Amino acid sequence: MSDPSKRCLSCGDSFQLFRWLNDAELAYVVSKVGRAEAGTFRRCTHPGCLRVQPHFAFKRGFRLPEQFR
Repeated sequence: MSDPSKRCLSCGDSFQLFRWLNDAELAYVVSKVGRAEAGTFRRCTHPGCLRVQPHFAFKRGFRLPEQFR
């Protein structure tokens, strides 16, 4: 299930659909931001995009490593 569209800075600041993180993505995000905040992160569903960001704070996101492509 996808979340409503949100701004994605990696996709030219356009609106894209975001989805919940899978287990591997979540583990990586937990290592970067901690468990308490990681549950708010979603991943852009645009093909080839590696961006993850909090649901309500798009500017605080970052790109996943290439291994998640």
